Amino acid sequence: MNVQTSTLDGYSPLYIPPATDTGPDVYATTDPAQAGYQWFKVTNDSAAENGPYTPQVAMAASINTAYADLWQRAGAAAVAHMAQLFGVDTAAAGITGPGGMQDLAGIALGQASLTVEEQATMLATIDDDGVYHDAHVVSSITQPSTGTQIPVTSTSYPVFSSNRVQNADDAAQVQYAMSEDTAPYGTAPGAAMSNGQQIIAKTGTTNTAQSAFFVGAIPTQALAVAMFTSEQNGKCCQTLNNLGGIQQGGFGGTWPTAIWHTYAEKMFVPLGVDQFPSPVFTGKAWNLVPPELRLPAPEPVTPPRRHRNPPGFGPPGTPRPYPTYSCNPAQVTCGPVGDPPPGNPAAVGLTALPVTLLWARSRGRRRG
Repeated sequence: MNVQTSTLDGYSPLYIPPATDTGPDVYATTDPAQAGYQWFKVTNDSAAENGPYTPQVAMAASINTAYADLWQRAGAAAVAHMAQLFGVDTAAAGITGPGGMQDLAGIALGQASLTVEEQATMLATIDDDGVYHDAHVVSSITQPSTGTQIPVTSTSYPVFSSNRVQNADDAAQVQYAMSEDTAPYGTAPGAAMSNGQQIIAKTGTTNTAQSAFFVGAIPTQALAVAMFTSEQNGKCCQTLNNLGGIQQGGFGGTWPTAIWHTYAEKMFVPLGVDQFPSPVFTGKAWNLVPPELRLPAPEPVTPPRRHRNPPGFGPPGTPRPYPTYSCNPAQVTCGPVGDPPPGNPAAVGLTALPVTLLWARSRGRRRG
């Protein structure tokens, strides 16, 4: 798939059966309940967000229907397999295995419970030309008697292709798709760095606001920030909303993004400005918009935003991002909640507020 020229179907709503083996053409844009099968309704926060999108704009603006349509076309098994290549324990995350959610449309919207480590490792893999390295905190052990350094072995392999050049090119296309989250129409304009360093990033928000994420990377460093309430069962009243007086404090584009930005200004800005490699756009230009909805010359849209940034969350007057309610609140597992990290939570208007920062250094030498 060519991430620059492809067009995703962001028209709403999509009704997707929870499990099928009939191929990619099983969804409908009209209510199929009368047909007698179960379905999962995927919508956006506002009907104003419906329309055709490039993968880059859909990623930046968190367009649920575009995600779901792409997941539907790529195939549930392929998406689960890719998650495994990125180091995700898909059984523990509830994706595969007995009762797994592999064939549920919510997987396209972050329904699986990935850990903070898995998200940091995923981003570091994309950042490092598509080469996966398993997480570790010790790089070598030095013998005190001889001073000899004994390297600690770790698993590394290319994720996208066994051909190193093709793997790096594919990773560069993914980097391109993730490079607009800090744009005014993106969900994290407040993450932008003062030195103009380009960032690849994504916010994560659960519909019950029990956890919130921001993962962002510069060409040599990747950092994941996650916040959790102390209760992670999706059934009670704890929420990150109104944290610090911010109505949408449980949105990944507010506190997690602000924490990431503060860290980046202190630790990343002194490193100077580095460039992501220029992608070589390959693959077929997909046009997933149904023929009857296509314009003579389809123009991917930039979604409107209804709110404004509160103080500290993006430049004044820029559109205010708001949460993507990504799954059915009736489901027990809803959103990438993971497990609350250990440590001393800070009480900020909540029973408990664990915050996790996980940093990963991208080890490969940058190209271009």
